[in-house]
Order: sequence, then C-alpha cells, then structure tokens
Amino acid sequence: MKSKNIASLITVVFVVILVLLSQQVFAGEPVDPSTLNPPPPPQFNPVCEKDGNQTICTVRFSDPPFSGGSGVICQAGTGSYEVLQSQNRSVQGKRYYDQNGNLTRKIFGEVLTGTFSSPVSHVALSFDGKDTHHEDWTVPGVLINVTGSFHVYRPHGDTVIFEAGRTIETLDNLLSESGPHPFADYFVFGDTAALQPLCDALQ
Repeated sequence: MKSKNIASLITVVFVVILVLLSQQVFAGEPVDPSTLNPPPPPQFNPVCEKDGNQTICTVRFSDPPFSGGSGVICQAGTGSYEVLQSQNRSVQGKRYYDQNGNLTRKIFGEVLTGTFSSPVSHVALSFDGKDTHHEDWTVPGVLINVTGSFHVYRPHGDTVIFEAGRTIETLDNLLSESGPHPFADYFVFGDTAALQPLCDALQ
C-alpha cells in the first residue's frame, strides 16, 4: 500500500515539474501583437511575450503634440472665449492577456505637460501632471482606477489649480472620487465655478 502511495506522489511531482518546465520554456517567447484581442495599436510600439499562461505586452509611446481648444469657457467683459490648450503626453505601461489572447488588464502611467492660454489677453499658464491607470477588463464596462496629480501654475510658479487623489470609473461613467478634482467637477458635474481660478489667472 505504501509503495502505491509513493508511486502516486512521484507521479504528481513529475507532472508538476513538467508544467513548471513548460511554463519556463514558453516564458519570454515573442508573441505577434496582431494575434491578441484587442491588439495593442502599432503606434504604441508593443513588445509582447509569453509569461506562463498569459501574454504581457510592454508599450511606450508619445502622442503627437496637441494644440487647440480646451473646452473651458471663460467670460471676458460682455463676451466669452474658449481657453486654448497645448499639450504633450507620454505613456508607458503593460497590457495583460489571458491564455486565449483576450485582454484582462492594463497598467500604465502617463506624463502631461503644456499650457493654457487666453486668445484675448494672451496670458499663458503652464501645467504638468502624472497619473497611473489600473484598468480591469474582466469587469463589464471596464473598471478603471486612476491615481495622480495635476498642477496649473503661473510663470513665476504660483499655483492656480491643483488636483490630486483617486477616481474610480468605467469607460462611460465616473463612479467615485476622492481628493480635489476641479476639472472633473467642471466637465462631469457641470460646476462652472470649479475652474474660475483658471479664468481669473488668464485675465
């Protein structure tokens, strides 16, 4: 009876070793990004490799410089104007796919720099921001957890607007937030006073 138990134990150990060895063999094996669902865009410069039963793609890219309207409306005398925005954005992170090649999560950080300016007064303010996104694609609607900060300041360094903290959202809705988020208050909740300090500084 003991010999049968020992034989069974040896069989189990052998199977475990084979599984571990097979994972090590495939670990680091290149994967064609176009075979994944959804595939990482080519402009993200994806490098995809097997890692056990999953595939991990490393991405790194910068958006083309943006220059245009910000969507923020300020009053000027009896009229109004849209604040102009210039922006540079760089991103690096990872995308995770299951054994069937389906996206399960994303983790990436982004860095923003740029300016807000008034086409009326021609005053310009600088901004910079950093945040980290954790996206769970196994949840219906995709659950997105964002932490970071965003700083708008005058040329000599005085702070005009500062936001920081955490937001939890889906692709379509903001579910909760903690910390000051005046831009979310303005664009999501319609609080036009939230960005009044920005308008005041651009006069």
